[in-house]
Parts: sequence; C-alpha cells; structure tokens
Amino acid sequence: MTDSVAVFYDERFMKYDLGPHHPLHQNRILLHHELSRALGVLSSKGVSIPEFSAATDEQLRLVHTQAYIDQVRELSQHKGFSSLDMDDTMAFPGAYDIASLMVGATLAGVDAVMTGKTQHSWNSAGGLHHAHADRAAGFCIFNDVAIACHYLKQKYKQKRILYLDIDVHHGDGVEEQFYRDPEVLTLSIHQTGRTLFPGTGYPHDFGDGEGQGYTVNLPLPPYTDDSQYLDAFEAIVPPIIESFKPQVIVMQNGVDTHFQDQLGSLILTTQAFARISQRVHELAHKHAGGRLVAVGGGGYSFFSVPRCWTIILAQLAGVNVDNDLPKEWRDLFTKITGLEAPRFLHDEKVPTLSQLDHDRVSRIVNESVSRVQDLVFPLLGIAK
Repeated sequence: MTDSVAVFYDERFMKYDLGPHHPLHQNRILLHHELSRALGVLSSKGVSIPEFSAATDEQLRLVHTQAYIDQVRELSQHKGFSSLDMDDTMAFPGAYDIASLMVGATLAGVDAVMTGKTQHSWNSAGGLHHAHADRAAGFCIFNDVAIACHYLKQKYKQKRILYLDIDVHHGDGVEEQFYRDPEVLTLSIHQTGRTLFPGTGYPHDFGDGEGQGYTVNLPLPPYTDDSQYLDAFEAIVPPIIESFKPQVIVMQNGVDTHFQDQLGSLILTTQAFARISQRVHELAHKHAGGRLVAVGGGGYSFFSVPRCWTIILAQLAGVNVDNDLPKEWRDLFTKITGLEAPRFLHDEKVPTLSQLDHDRVSRIVNESVSRVQDLVFPLLGIAK
C-alpha cells in the first residue's frame, strides 16, 4: 500500500537544546531525516515536505495557561539555561520560538490530514506528551499532541479522536487534559510507573465522569520483549479501535522502548516497531478513513532512534527499504556522534532472558492485559 505522507521537518528543530549533558539530543532527528533521505523514503511517491509556521499563543492556549506561555517566552530571552521543572526541562535562548515551531509542525500535520491534502502526517520533533497546562515536565515544554487533540475538536469538530501513545513513559500530560472527555480516547502503552517516570498510568486510571472508559493504560514490566508486547498490543488496541470507531488517530511514536535505549527497560527490537506501525496503519485505514497524525516522542540512543523512526515512516508511506545502511549516512553518523555506525536498518543481535525470567515477565504482562480488559472493556461495550 503506497500512501501519501506529509513530512514536517525544519533544521531549527536541532536548536531545541536542553543542555550539553542532557539525554535529549536533537541530532537524533537529523540522523533520522537524513537516513530517510538516503534510503529513498523522502523521495518516494506520495511523500511531501510542506512548509509550516509556528503555533500561535491562541493555539498554545488550547492546553497551556497564558502565564506559563509568557514565562517560557521571558526565559527564552536569557543568555543561559533556566530550569522549568527541577532541571529536567530547561528554557534556553530561543526556547519559545523553537518549542512553538514544533507544535506548529504537528498542527500543520492535522490540517494536511483533515483537509485531504495527505492521508498521513509525520513530525519526528513532536510527541512532547509530558508538558502540563502550567508547567514543563519530562523534557517537554509545550504539549503538541494534547494541543492537536483540542485543535481537532475546536477547528474540525471531531467527536471521536483516538490518541495512541507507545512511548516507554506514560503519556500523563495528554491524559490529564481528557480524563473526563468521552470525545478523546487516550490509550497509553508504557513501562509501569512502579519503575519509571512519571510514576502514573495504571489500569484503574480509566477516566472519570462521562470520560469513564475513555482513558486506557496498559503498563508493562521491565524486560518486556517483542512477542510479549505485540501479544498485549493485539489484545487491547484493535478491539478498542473497532469499538470506538475513531474519526482520526493521533499517534505518539516514542521509541525508548527499544532495548538500546538508556532511559527505559523494555527490550523491543526494530522488528516490533515495524509491526506496530504496520498494524496502526491498517487500523487507521479500516476504521478512521486513513486519517493518521503521527509524531515522534522519546528515544535517546543514536543507534536506535534514527532506524526505528525511519522504519515507521517507511511503513506509513508503504515504501520497502534496504536493510543495508548507506555509507554516506554511516559516515554522517560517525561524524556527528564519534561512534561506529550501525550497518543494518534492523537489529541483528537481540537481548534474551532466561526462561524463568521470560515466564515471569509474561505472567505480569498477561495480568496487566486482563486487568485492562476487566476494567475498561465493559465500559466500552467490548466483550472480553
């Protein structure tokens, strides 16, 4: 299936600089974009790279308070770094301009999809799902995906929006915006908050009031692997999408669930991301008219992020790409990182657990799946 995909990218994204020793390095975005170019994804039929502009204060206020927006703008004028949330997220010179540009890319993706200019959109700099109404959190200054969901409701009058989040960290900032809202179903699959920031996102957190059942959390234990993750995904995601019948899907594609990532403890491989993106692509066409607004998110390893996001983008575009990574890209990788570049798009060596540990993880995953099915499925009218 060859689809149209609008890719939103700007070299200014690299200026989202949280500090010299911060784990979030924006060169991961550059390396992904250049890998997509080198493998021919960006030049394939149906892929476009439209121009876009920064989000306005009016658009930012769909989620954020004006006082917080003004705080970011004011701190952006300082010469050095200023803490926005206990030093996890820093304001830097020009932070307001760059952060609002990243939101603008996601909103331009919404516009392109909803006006029929493209079937899917992709903004690798988006997915900043931890930012709250009045504060930054978890490396996120403005919450582009929560803003996008409000924007879909306000401008396009959408009544059934599915927000799917596969980042290793719970999508707490988006969840809190729509916890009582039956028009936006938030579905987050993440490493359990018992072992990872932000410490939230449990199955019993399933919404409130009219929003009961429209918040879904599937926490997974450390060392969840491909087969366990994909089985859990199939048990939860397709039935919910089939029941909810979304008009549009907004998907956060954090790839910090990859086994090489230094901030998470799941052990997914590139093959898992290929399958996840393939399935969501199919489900979007089957249930949402193909309307899929996709963004990046977490991911902190130069070795995994460019490859995983390129795999996801290629799936959205319906492009088959070579497994051998081009020499020019490998040279760029080494020039930027000072490290020896990976040779292949897909992982060769993958981690394994002892049978005892694998069985233990499987049991916990199955318990979490059953808990979601018991608590949420009845609220959505889904038979277990």
